Amino acid sequence: MTPIELKEAVLSVKRWSRSDQRAPNKPIMMVYVLSRYLQGHEQFFLYEEVFHKEVQDLLKRFGPQRSVYHPEYPFWRLKNDGFWIVNNDEECKSRKSNTDPSKAELIKHNVTAGFNDQAYSLLKGNDQLTLELIELILSESFPESIVPDIAFQLGAELATRNVQKRDPKFRKEVLRAYNYQCAVCGYDLRMDDVSVGLEAAHIKWKQFHGPCDVSNGLTLCAVHHKAFDKGAFSITKDFKVKLSDSLNGGDQAQHLFFDFDGQLIRLPKKDNWMPNVGHLNWHQKEVFK
Repeated sequence: MTPIELKEAVLSVKRWSRSDQRAPNKPIMMVYVLSRYLQGHEQFFLYEEVFHKEVQDLLKRFGPQRSVYHPEYPFWRLKNDGFWIVNNDEECKSRKSNTDPSKAELIKHNVTAGFNDQAYSLLKGNDQLTLELIELILSESFPESIVPDIAFQLGAELATRNVQKRDPKFRKEVLRAYNYQCAVCGYDLRMDDVSVGLEAAHIKWKQFHGPCDVSNGLTLCAVHHKAFDKGAFSITKDFKVKLSDSLNGGDQAQHLFFDFDGQLIRLPKKDNWMPNVGHLNWHQKEVFK
């Protein structure tokens, strides 16, 4: 296995899919393990309470909202992707029933997993390759605005990010449609005729086939863009701000968020520029917390 083959393998992992639902379990498991390799962890990881909690916390923070989170699924299922190995699984009932073992079963039998020997030999001591893989995996599963936050949570310093190719017209057209104002708060700072701190946000992420057209865009200030991509708020089908119940804060949070709860956003002038309701529904189901 070469570094290029390993990159191709991690970007080709088989993910659970149903329509456009987000399923970041495998990507989060991979970047967690890779980040721990950077910190000197040995090849294999024992499935134990601490491991379960740390990966579960990442899924809760950066994955879609679910009633239950299952870090044990990617820990087990990655073995089908050609670069991952699971050990001590002989006694797991799933070997006979073709089902996923439970968290309790993995812990009971001291099951371990990690990148296989070929992959680990490439990664061991090669921080550059490991960081490149983390960047690639994150940029394939998350918008650019929150990739640094995930990397920070993992303790990985990403010098550059490998992001999907942008449509150069998207930002220009979206900002123009919203009259160069944040759709939520109206922020419109300029230096002469150049906007400062305004961004074009995708409603439905590019990573999930969201198109680069105005009806899938919102002009947002940097603060509201990151909050939108993290699921701190969403936009309803009647174009009103809907805040997550998890939000809290003081005077600035009141000014930037709570004052806008239930308020109509600033909308484009043309009907064909209006936010696509299907894309808004996707954001509420897959991103909003």
